[in-house]
Amino acid sequence: MKKYLKYSLFLLAIGAFYCCSNDDSKQEGTETQPVKVASISVKLASDFTVSRYNAVTVDPEVVIENAEAALAKYKWTTKVTGADGVVKDSVIGDTKTLQFIVPKAATYAVDLTVTLGKVVKQAATKITVSETGKTYTSKALTLIDYIPAPAYNFDSFAFATKTEALERVQSDLIEGNAVPLGTFGGSIVTAFDHTVINAYGKRDFTILMNETSNSVKFSPVSVYVAYDANKNGIADENEWYEIAGSEYNKSTTVKNYEITYTKPDASKAAVTGTKDWQFDKEYIKWKDNKNASGFITRTKKWRRYNYYPQWMGESYTLKGTKIYLPVKDVSDGEGTNFNIGTFEWGYAGIKDPSIDISWAVDNNGKKVHLPGIDFVKVYVSSFAEAGASDLVTNFFTQAEDLNFPKATK
Repeated sequence: MKKYLKYSLFLLAIGAFYCCSNDDSKQEGTETQPVKVASISVKLASDFTVSRYNAVTVDPEVVIENAEAALAKYKWTTKVTGADGVVKDSVIGDTKTLQFIVPKAATYAVDLTVTLGKVVKQAATKITVSETGKTYTSKALTLIDYIPAPAYNFDSFAFATKTEALERVQSDLIEGNAVPLGTFGGSIVTAFDHTVINAYGKRDFTILMNETSNSVKFSPVSVYVAYDANKNGIADENEWYEIAGSEYNKSTTVKNYEITYTKPDASKAAVTGTKDWQFDKEYIKWKDNKNASGFITRTKKWRRYNYYPQWMGESYTLKGTKIYLPVKDVSDGEGTNFNIGTFEWGYAGIKDPSIDISWAVDNNGKKVHLPGIDFVKVYVSSFAEAGASDLVTNFFTQAEDLNFPKATK
């Protein structure tokens, strides 16, 4: 009995020892650690130089400790004098790296504020902008390229070569005349004589087209932009970005659409339709990359006009984003009167054709940040007919910088 009692007391002693040991280890493991405070350090060069309408990259060295760097917020500001004569801060950027570009030669004080929760760090620099010795205009008057799609109004563009067509269009741009683009894919590319600045929080440029009236219907048009990053004076293929307007992400929008137009056979007899206005319902053959094909109808009203640009050869293919345009027959199926829809924002040929460069996206639909643009491509992004009123097309008039400095008296 005594032996059993001693053995039991021995086990209890060992158990107590281990319990105490475990308690001690728990206490050691739950010791309060000192709270690490987030910190920000910023290094920014004291001065930069650049000429007007050219961008300079201001890239500060920002080190963030004890916090998630992605949560930091950036704000770039400079001093501006308002119409009331009051000097105030104007926000010019909200990303870590600033592409600074302005239209006027002067010395600008630029401030950076980095905020991370309650931690705020500031830095400042000076940017001296010099003159270029050049004069500029607000409009994009230099023609780079012109490729129209078929339309009923190309009799006045009866050119044998593209060179002749480009000469005519360049003259029309200078004189302010409307340039026909035709149906889907018809485009014009023009260049500004300066970089149109991507102004923070503002619309940057506008494009004027023919406006729809009660008697004539025109299609809204899409826009591409290019910034001449390498300053070679050319809109390189990898520098083009699409303006993603209100229709860009809709299910009815078709990306990477292609359509091929075939020159009509002048000797072929017209195939009349059941409606009086259908002079030749098998006039211009088309085929797209979605396994669809058909014909553009030649209407009775325009039966003496040539729809096909003669200098484009026997056939040609146009590409782009195809956008659904609502077209409704309101003439009880007679095809004589139609209601044509429109788009909300981010296009030309609509109620407000002003464009924000910040709407630009790459081929994958990802937003890009451009300091400005040098080239604009306008193209018809819908493919629709309106019966007796013919193809729904449009005419380009001009592209203009909305924030171009006004001349001082």
